[in-house]
Amino acid sequence: MRGRLVGAAVLAVLTASCATAPDTGSASSGAFAFAVIGDIPYSEEDKAFLDGKIVPAIQAADFPFVIHVGDTKSGGAPCSDALDDAHEALIASLKPKPVFYTPGDNEWTDCDRFPDPATGKPASELKRLEALRARFFAGAVVAPAEMSASRQPELPENETWRYDGVRFATLHVTGTNNGRAAVMGDDAAEAGRAVASRDAADIAWIKETVRLARREKAKALVFAMQSDMTDIGPSFLGKACAPAEVNSQPPCDGFVHLREAVHDAAVDFGGPVLLIHGDTEPFTFGREFAGGEAPNLWVLNAAGDVHQASDGSWGGFRDATLVTITPGGASPFSARGLVTGEIPESN
Repeated sequence: MRGRLVGAAVLAVLTASCATAPDTGSASSGAFAFAVIGDIPYSEEDKAFLDGKIVPAIQAADFPFVIHVGDTKSGGAPCSDALDDAHEALIASLKPKPVFYTPGDNEWTDCDRFPDPATGKPASELKRLEALRARFFAGAVVAPAEMSASRQPELPENETWRYDGVRFATLHVTGTNNGRAAVMGDDAAEAGRAVASRDAADIAWIKETVRLARREKAKALVFAMQSDMTDIGPSFLGKACAPAEVNSQPPCDGFVHLREAVHDAAVDFGGPVLLIHGDTEPFTFGREFAGGEAPNLWVLNAAGDVHQASDGSWGGFRDATLVTITPGGASPFSARGLVTGEIPESN
């Protein structure tokens, strides 16, 4: 059954926060909706909003699933088992809704900003990733059988599933220039090989997802990742990294081939394609993709990432995102703040 709100419970939750209750779909329109969480909590205020507003709203709505685009903590906080425990508790609190989670840089590539308590040296990113995989990506995806959810053998954090004629996939693409910058706790050659392997697996997963979508005659295709692949300095935009290049000076563009793969996937699929990401602010929805636009590609920079800049100004938008898909509609995708109802900026 396509998602609908669970009556008065969710209305009470969202009325208390001065928001409009999310419409999770209607049989007449063929539309359905789901929630996207990412880049939260970075602070105690974020944590209170997540626990007190976002979680109750999702619990009360009949979403078929939730996508989490990573950055489960601030990059300014050391990586710890306690923070992983909190993220695991968040996922558990949303059951029985499946939560499709893709890691962000804050919970692994940025962990070497802090010393390993055992050695006093910068923590190992690669060991941290192994720990995340063991905790969050071991075993089969927990989702209803009709979703046909599966993991990529090479990168178990890459998942794909389908719902109501739409094919979805997560891609493990992180910030910190796709994990190519600021490698401090691992051997550079080993880290470079890991990046090259991950890139190859991501591109293969994009192609496989398109193959499945075409075979199924999917109505739309959705990719979700952590990194904002458009957030590249103009001086090195389009300057491709060598396959195993890390810590390059001047920087290279760690997303060249991945952006090309998403663009080519949209062209190959032919139908509406949505790319969801976090990692940066502001909260935007539109068609710009660092010069890699395709006529059937939409890009959503999801809500989150509330932070204070060095000049004292604040950025980001504290909320989760309600995404609605209307297959066959003139506007197949739409988005707004889940709790606040805020409409993203267009670009």
